[in-house]
Amino acid sequence: MAFIKKKPKVVKIPASFEKLVTSEDVLKFAAKKGIEVDPLDVSELSVALGIKTYFEPMEGDNSGSLKKDKKTGEWQMTVNSLHHPHRQRFTIAHEIGHHVQHGAFKDEFIDTNFFRNGDSNRIEAEANKFAAELLMPKDKFDAYLEVSSKTEDVAAHFHVSSMAVRIRAKQLGYEGHNL
Repeated sequence: MAFIKKKPKVVKIPASFEKLVTSEDVLKFAAKKGIEVDPLDVSELSVALGIKTYFEPMEGDNSGSLKKDKKTGEWQMTVNSLHHPHRQRFTIAHEIGHHVQHGAFKDEFIDTNFFRNGDSNRIEAEANKFAAELLMPKDKFDAYLEVSSKTEDVAAHFHVSSMAVRIRAKQLGYEGHNL
């Protein structure tokens, strides 16, 4: 019996995903397109990235989803309209993270629990980190802490939740209850 060695499968990343890899790349892209970056206008950014965004009530813990229409190839994001606007911003940034980091390999993302528990898988953790970096870039985060180190002030400045601020602060090595 003879064995035939298969050629290794080569994964080719579509050209539309090659230019934007990191949150810094996306922020530069936004600035180049004239999109407000401080704080980031995630709605305009999603439009610039070719993602159609819909706000509608979603059941349970569903925060949002990102799907590629199989017929048109169009990316469609759904955001839970029942959530607080700051939560919606994080959801949009999270879905943009999926689009940029994972969209070349997967066509559908349905997200239920972001930072609320430890049940997150690697892809969800990457999208969470991407969203935090996109909404609260290190340099802007550090600079704002010189103005105020109160969690609520930082959250208000970046239009995110206090929990998102505390998690981002921890990622950046800050300690203490009030950063």
